[in-house]
Amino acid sequence: MRKRANLSLILLAFLFAAAAVLLYFGHDAWWSNLLLYTAEAGLVGALADWFAVTVLFRHPFGMKWVPHTAIIPRKREKLIEGVAAMVEKQLLSKNAIMDKLMGYSIVEALIGWIERERTGAPSSLSDRIWSLLISWLRGADMTAWADKLDEHGRSILREANLSRYAGKGLRWLLSNSDFQKWLGYLIDYAAKRASAEETRQAIRAMMGKEKDKFVSEGGSFTRWLKQKLVDFAEAADAINLDEAADTMYRDLQSFMAELQNPEHELRVMIEARVLTLADQLEASEEIGATIESWKRDMLDELSLQPSIHAMLESAKSMLLAGNELKYVAIEERTLHVEDVKGWLSGLIAAYWEAFKSDEETKSQLDHYAKAFIRGLLEREHALIGKIARKTLEGFTEERLVSFVEDKVGTDLQRIRVNGAFIGAGVGALLYLFLHGVYAPLLELFV
Repeated sequence: MRKRANLSLILLAFLFAAAAVLLYFGHDAWWSNLLLYTAEAGLVGALADWFAVTVLFRHPFGMKWVPHTAIIPRKREKLIEGVAAMVEKQLLSKNAIMDKLMGYSIVEALIGWIERERTGAPSSLSDRIWSLLISWLRGADMTAWADKLDEHGRSILREANLSRYAGKGLRWLLSNSDFQKWLGYLIDYAAKRASAEETRQAIRAMMGKEKDKFVSEGGSFTRWLKQKLVDFAEAADAINLDEAADTMYRDLQSFMAELQNPEHELRVMIEARVLTLADQLEASEEIGATIESWKRDMLDELSLQPSIHAMLESAKSMLLAGNELKYVAIEERTLHVEDVKGWLSGLIAAYWEAFKSDEETKSQLDHYAKAFIRGLLEREHALIGKIARKTLEGFTEERLVSFVEDKVGTDLQRIRVNGAFIGAGVGALLYLFLHGVYAPLLELFV
C-alpha cells in the first residue's frame, strides 16, 4: 500500500510537470488545462496527506525544526498511559470481562477441550494423569506425607464415632458384597499356613510346654511325684507327645478342610454374629463408649506413621520400578503396575462419563469457578493496565513507532492514496465548473 501511495504521488507529480510544460510551450488546449487542474489538486492532496501521515511517526526528511512533527515519539508517555487506560478501563474493563464471563460456561469449555484432546486416543486423559502421578512420585517425600497423613488421620479418628461407622460399614459389607467369599480367602490362607510343617512343630512345642508346666507346679514332693508319673507314662507309651501332636495336626487339617464349605455351621454362625455385632455397634451406647475409650488410648499410645510410611514406600517402589506386591491373603497372586494403571484408567473413565452427565455438579463447579475469577478480578484488575503499561514502556522509540505503524500503517497509506485521487477529482470538478458553468454564465451576463 505504501508503494501504491508513493506511485500515485510520483504519477501526479509527473502529470503536473507535463501539463506545465505543455502550457509553457503554448499548448493552451482545454485538455491540457484540465490535466493541469487535476494533477495540481491531486498533487496537493497527496503531498498534504503524505506530510500528515509522516509527521505522526517521524520528522519529514529529518527536519527536526519543523513544529508538530514526530508526534508519537514526542508524546510517548501520554500514548503509553492512554493505551494502558484504554485497555484497562474500556477494552478489558471489569464489567466487560464479567459480562463475557457470565455468558460463558467454563466447565463446558473445559469438557470440550478435553474431549477434543482425546479424539483418536480414548485413553489419553488417563495416560496424562498417570504420567503426572509418576512424575509427582519421583520427587515426593514419603516421610513428610506419612507425617501429614498420620496427623490428619488421627484428627479424623478423634472426631469420628467409630462404633456407628463400624456398624454401618459392616452392614454395608454384608449387604453389598459376598461376605462368605472374603471369609473363604481368609480360611484358605489359614489352611495353607496350618498345613505347613512349622505348624506341626509349633503344636509339638506347645504340648511340651504344657507338660513342663504341669510337672513344675506344686511343692517339691508334688513336683517329684508328677515327674515320676510322667516318666512312667512315657516309658509305658501311655503319653506320646509326638503322636498326640500328629493327631492334633491331622484333626486341624480335617477341620480346615471342612471350613472350605460355605455352608459350614461355623461360617454361617460367624456371618450371623457379624450382623449382630453391626447392630450392637450402631445401637449400644455401652459398646460405643468402650470403643471410644479404646480409640483414645490407642491414638495416644500408637503411631500410625511407620505403617503409613512403609505402605507409601512399597507403593512408590512398585509404581516407579515396576515391582510386584503380594496379596495378603492369596500368596499366589501379585499386584502388578498394569493392574493399578488399569484400575485407575477405568475409574477415571467411569467418573468422567458420570461427571459429563451430572448437570448439577457442573453447574456448581461453574459457579465456583466464576466466583473465584470474579474475586480475582476485583483484587487484581489493575494488573491489566500495569502489564500493558510495562510492556509499552519497554519499547524503544523506534520499536514503538514500528509497532503502531505496523498496526495502522496500511490504513494510513490508503488515506494517502485516497487524498491523491480525491484531490485529483476535486481539481477536475473545479475545472469543469469554472470553464463549463461559471465562464459561460459570466459571458452571458456581461
